[in-house]
Amino acid sequence: MKHTLTLIAALLLAPLAALHAAEVPKAAGKPNVLILLVDDMGYGDPQCFNPQSKIATPHLDRLAADGMRFTAAHAPGSICVPSRYGLLTGRMPYRTWNSKDAKPATRNGHELLHFPPPMLQSEPQRLNLATLLKRQGYATACVGKWHQGMSATAQADGTLKTTPVDAGFDYYYGFDAPEQGPYAFIENKRFVSAPTETIEDHPGAGVTNPETQGAHWRKGLAAPGWKFEGYLATIAGKADAWLTQHAGGGSGAPFFLYYAIPAPHAPWATANEFKGKSGAGQYGDYVMNVDAMIGQMLATLEKLKLKDNTLIFFSSDNGPVWYPQDIEKFAHRAAGPWKGMKGDLTEGGHHMPFIASWPGRIKAGSTCDELLCFTDLMATLAALLGEKLPRDAGEDSFDLSPLLRGEKPAAPIRAGLVHVNYGSYTLAIRAGDWKLILPSWVYAVKDGTITPDHLVETAGKGPTDKFQLYNLRTDPGEATNLFAQEPAKARELFAALKADIARGRSRP
Repeated sequence: MKHTLTLIAALLLAPLAALHAAEVPKAAGKPNVLILLVDDMGYGDPQCFNPQSKIATPHLDRLAADGMRFTAAHAPGSICVPSRYGLLTGRMPYRTWNSKDAKPATRNGHELLHFPPPMLQSEPQRLNLATLLKRQGYATACVGKWHQGMSATAQADGTLKTTPVDAGFDYYYGFDAPEQGPYAFIENKRFVSAPTETIEDHPGAGVTNPETQGAHWRKGLAAPGWKFEGYLATIAGKADAWLTQHAGGGSGAPFFLYYAIPAPHAPWATANEFKGKSGAGQYGDYVMNVDAMIGQMLATLEKLKLKDNTLIFFSSDNGPVWYPQDIEKFAHRAAGPWKGMKGDLTEGGHHMPFIASWPGRIKAGSTCDELLCFTDLMATLAALLGEKLPRDAGEDSFDLSPLLRGEKPAAPIRAGLVHVNYGSYTLAIRAGDWKLILPSWVYAVKDGTITPDHLVETAGKGPTDKFQLYNLRTDPGEATNLFAQEPAKARELFAALKADIARGRSRP
């Protein structure tokens, strides 16, 4: 067991030393960087990942055909906020849990410690993708959903105290979250139109869960005349306008655009031209709307002659809101072959569609099966730009540039990772082919420790009330829980999880 623990720790800690030593060839000039992050789209929605998908996604399919499709990519969390934190910081979200922020809470009859969601707003000095690229001379913009801390009310001078402009972005246009107030667009540091009216709760209709699907939103303040229908078109137009202005500005600076499309997250506010066009109901129609937005951005890059020197990453922040009843009704598996959906630590909650495209650098039509997490974008971009990350940044980010070049590493760049749901509710660890999911409501993680510090008996009867142990090589659909049959393996993975939490990082 001691030997196995040492091996697991080594795999989690570092990629192959030879790959670290390899020189990253310098491209002629710095590449533009475009991150396309969609909201609540599953692995099984784009047809390039699931040929049986009931949703037409021609633009994502084209992006995959032009670049590299990754089949083992993961979000650091299975819901929005922790995933976006991990993407932007290269740091796993559970690293933020500490005693000073912990508050007692009751969930499902269980007493536990609750931690606020990890947000850049709480860590203004932390290096993130925008500040990293800004110091490399990039023009930076964020368009769309933020969800990393945003002021909801204006100050006396009309400005908002905290927006993405305070996190390294030169320009911002969007809102914090699509189904939560205030319902008003923000441009840089101001509301475009102040939220002075109230809109009431609105459940979805004709869906499995009207509180999470369909045209669902929550009561909140809204700008006068706010309409959910059409806001995707507004966001798409602003992304195009910023890119066009940058291209015509003559600065010669490369750009970084974080295009955070707030869909297909509810409310499903589909443009009329896509309604009824998919084979997966309202949700599928909305995914088609999102695909068209991506197509619009790709067309803008071509029109502005920017495509050839633009490195594009596409992914989703977590799994889809798609219930077993939806699978049965539409014969569409939004999470693809994976078990579960958004919020779950089974694969459906965080196993993501992921595409990288860079003409002439990334082989068109290629596929990569190496394990990755999109926390890895920070170290990858730093390596491509010849920058060494400081010790206190990108603690869980690994350089994927050898994979982008089509190299086959002799050992995994990332052989394991830890997944998180929210607060301290539950964690899962992946090491090699094995994955251990802790029972909900039992463990607390704070200050570099996990309590209890060992496997404990659990009394619950539901699947999330128990330890779950899977071999993902032989059982990728997580159908057979091997916890009872493989207690030694479960103890090894728990010990590796405990060591990861204490270490505070997975990057060497």
